Formats: sequence, structure tokens, C-alpha cells
Amino acid sequence: MPHHTSDQAAFQAWLEATIQPWGPLDARRMFGVQAYLVRGKMFAAVGSMGLLLKLPAQAREALLASGGAQAFQVSTGASFGEWVALEPARWQSQPQELLSLLRQSYDYVQTAPPPPRPPRQPRRFRKRQF
Repeated sequence: MPHHTSDQAAFQAWLEATIQPWGPLDARRMFGVQAYLVRGKMFAAVGSMGLLLKLPAQAREALLASGGAQAFQVSTGASFGEWVALEPARWQSQPQELLSLLRQSYDYVQTAPPPPRPPRQPRRFRKRQF
């Protein structure tokens, strides 16, 4: 892990080198952040707010209770579901714990079932007269 994790580029390079061996991943810009996806679903992102992770309820609640992260909030101030925001500089001295959280996020998103889709109403087409 780089010594200057406040430097977003260095942290991002460490993150990419760390997760690359885990399997097929995709990285792309989304919502103004660098997002990391597994099976088309985002599990982590790096931006001005730090590192965002999607975690299962138990891990998320424990992390929030310990003060190790904050609930990620969108610009309106509303919490964003299962996402937490971690300031990378806070984890400089605990790279193994950060790695564990990254892996939990990856595993959680990779194995999560797709969200249920509401049933669609059958389409009814009117006959067109020509």
C-alpha cells in the first residue's frame, strides 16, 4: 500500500494492482468516480469522498459503529443504501483490514442475486389501419 494514500492516484494504482488478480473485473468512470465492477455490478469506487464499498449489513453496521467509515450520502444528504465511504488515509496503517473490507465487498456483490424486477404488464397493440 502506498505511504501517501491521500494522493488519490497512488491509492487508485494500489487498489487496481491489489484487486486485479481476483478475477475478471471492469473499471470505468461512473457518476464522477472511478468505479470497479464484478459481473457488471459495482463493488467499489474511488473519488473525492474516498473509497466507497458496498458491504453486507453486518459488516457495514460494525464498521459504521466503530467509526471506521461513514454511510455514503448522495448530494441531497440521503444515505445511499448499502454503501459506506472510507477515507483512504485513515487506513494507511491497516492495509490488511482495508484489504479484508475490499474482499468482502467484492464477494458480496459477486454472489448477490440480481435485484427483483417488477412484473411487466403485457403490451397491447392497437391494430393500425392503413
